Amino acid sequence: MWFKMHPWTFPAIIGGIGLLYLIINIGAIIETKKIQSKGIDHHISGIPLLGGIHLMIAGLISPVKWLAILCVLDYTFWSLLYAVFIADRKKKYNSDCENDQQEDISE
Repeated sequence: MWFKMHPWTFPAIIGGIGLLYLIINIGAIIETKKIQSKGIDHHISGIPLLGGIHLMIAGLISPVKWLAILCVLDYTFWSLLYAVFIADRKKKYNSDCENDQQEDISE
């Protein structure tokens, strides 16, 4: 015997799990910053991308599909974009500047 669920039941459960992961990850970031500000080199790890993936799945199976955009609330999404596009360019720029300075010194 099959029963009919409300169309928002399953997306709400999956989205709630995603929000829980997001909150845990943000708490891990805050605790890591507190620990590192004391001079202790320790890192508390969260579960990257899992909250965003849950929110994306919940948005895609919900009746309102644009809710899948909420997956960008996950900090790992922005960290990944930063690492790929900005940090790599800064690293190349800094290494080029250091090479130029070393050439000036050696002359």
